[in-house]
Amino acid sequence: MSALSLVTPGGGGLAFGRMFDFGASPASLGLLLSLALLTHLVPGVHAVPAAGGTMSVGKLRSDADAAMATGDVEKSIKLYNQVIDMEPENERNYYKRYRAHLRKRNHGAALSDLSAALRLKPTYKTALGQRAKLELQMGRCSDAVSDMKMLRQMDENASELKDEKSAIECMHALNAAGRKEKDGDWHGAREDLGRALQLVDNSADLLIRRAQTNMRLKDYFDAVADAGRAIKLESDSIPALELRGEGYYFLAEHEMAMNHWRQALKFDPEHKSVKSKYRLLKKIMKKDSNAQELFQQGQHAEAIETWRAATAVDAAHFAFIGPTLVLISKAHLKMNEWQNAKDAAQEALNVENTDSEQDARLCMAEAHLGAEEYDVAVHWYKKAVDAQGEDARAKEGLKKAEIALKQSKEINYYKVLGVPRNADSKAIKKAYKAMALKYHPDKVAPDEREKAEQEFMKIASAYEVLSDDETRAKYDRGEDVTGNNGGQQQQHHQGHPFMHHGGQNFQFHFRH
Repeated sequence: MSALSLVTPGGGGLAFGRMFDFGASPASLGLLLSLALLTHLVPGVHAVPAAGGTMSVGKLRSDADAAMATGDVEKSIKLYNQVIDMEPENERNYYKRYRAHLRKRNHGAALSDLSAALRLKPTYKTALGQRAKLELQMGRCSDAVSDMKMLRQMDENASELKDEKSAIECMHALNAAGRKEKDGDWHGAREDLGRALQLVDNSADLLIRRAQTNMRLKDYFDAVADAGRAIKLESDSIPALELRGEGYYFLAEHEMAMNHWRQALKFDPEHKSVKSKYRLLKKIMKKDSNAQELFQQGQHAEAIETWRAATAVDAAHFAFIGPTLVLISKAHLKMNEWQNAKDAAQEALNVENTDSEQDARLCMAEAHLGAEEYDVAVHWYKKAVDAQGEDARAKEGLKKAEIALKQSKEINYYKVLGVPRNADSKAIKKAYKAMALKYHPDKVAPDEREKAEQEFMKIASAYEVLSDDETRAKYDRGEDVTGNNGGQQQQHHQGHPFMHHGGQNFQFHFRH
């Protein structure tokens, strides 16, 4: 045995004639632990290696034990690593390091150490019981059952055997899940995995496996939830981080997906599949951001082109494609491109994404309304109301379309001026000037003058209503704007301020 000295702050020391090892008496081991703790807890007191400058295995082991006792698990693992390098044939060294890995919740490394201990000493009952317990906790139920059978042969009263029934039930559930996964019965597999997780609710591996099954079933919310639970158990699990990011991706929660994939790449910067998904999403997000900016700047055609490019990056990304097609439809609406708007809205409806369906119905209705297909617009607004009865946009739109349909059977002032219902005041004034010049009675042949007079009066009446914001709002709501409940033409013919008829004498003035 080697000698050990403790050096005090004053430079003095206490020397001990022998180094205690595992073979020492319990009293000696207690003294050794006390001395090791003293080197950690008393400032200025430290151990001096044995002659020759090399720390002995016993000293390293005692330091590692002391580090564990004080909660410095990282240090204890480093010291146990040195102990095992110097004494690889001692099964107890692996068992001690197993306890440190378990404290860090590094279950894979902990299981590896227990297996190493049992390879050195197959009859190591304590290690066997702990391995069975850990295997069950990790969801390796078949292995746990095998270890418990061996443990029962060693000691029928071993405490770990109380979980044997749960291990057997878990094994049967996982075997059934495996058969159903091979058959493509994902609903059945998920149910069996759920039964196993009721018995083993802290298994990151089983949670990841069920998350993968949920992804197969396109139940992305459940996949995200299971992968999240797995990450809480193993924060450095790249499979769990990748899977949760994928779930968020298919929910079009792009920032969340990027965050999880970034975290995975911190653990493995060259991880092939994560890196590929990260780059693909980055490309989509850049194009989408550019399109949004173009749309806000009023560059609608350019926005449409950029959104189309974004949707082409991943043709299976329906959660992104559906809402993006709605945005494309809205951009066409901004440009009064009614047919293109209808086409994009129909594309959105054809995509497998329920989140964008209502917006697509409303775009379709608005496009038909703009195209003056009022009966079809009413149909689509009714479909939107039926789908989501509390949607104020759908109810408001339906009322507007029904008014437009009614007005289309009477005098439609928008149609008279040849402008869409969403035209601004500038467009209305421009259209009025052009139409008034075209149909002014002084500008037509004598035989067409009577017809021109009638058209001119309708044009003037339309402008009078649509050029005034308050009157226009009443008209859009379907309210009477003539003051005589339907006598629009007669009223404006008798007293319109822009036209005075006396034989061949016509005058009109543009309002500024």
